[in-house]
Amino acid sequence: MSTVKVHIIKRVTGWAIKKEGNEKASKIFKTKIEAIQNAEKFRMDGNDVIVHRSDGSIENWKKSKK
Repeated sequence: MSTVKVHIIKRVTGWAIKKEGNEKASKIFKTKIEAIQNAEKFRMDGNDVIVHRSDGSIENWKKSKK
């Protein structure tokens, strides 16, 4: 199974978790912290989680836990 990059990005309505290549976000949260916590399950499944700042730049790249 290949690694999927999962991005946490700012949206007007909150912070979204979006898999790279998908058109729509998987889920939107009110806070960035909630989005990061929920994205941990993607890391546990062998995917990278890329956390972005409000301006879109990369803040942190969390590598897969597998």
